Amino acid sequence: MKINNMSNPEALKAYNSNSLQGVHLNKDKESAGPAKANSAPTSDKVNISSTVKLMQDIHKAVTEAPDIRTDKVNEVRSKIDKNNYKPDLNVVADKLLSPHMNDRI
Repeated sequence: MKINNMSNPEALKAYNSNSLQGVHLNKDKESAGPAKANSAPTSDKVNISSTVKLMQDIHKAVTEAPDIRTDKVNEVRSKIDKNNYKPDLNVVADKLLSPHMNDRI
């Protein structure tokens, strides 16, 4: 791949004429007066609504949250080790048979 390809003189002429026109326009602006010559260039600006900002904060919190809650795991592990873990089997069965169980798998 050639980056400095000089085989298309028409493209170079078009580029040179456009760049020279820009130079002439800038010179005309400078001669128009000192107020325009000293003015700061304009810049692009992006405004983010508070709703979008909130959504970004929520997304960041969710992505940074751990997948496993180690505090809960350690609590249950401790109860199992001490033979104190007595799950309510009716609650477990209800959750297993709930209509939204397929969404959790």
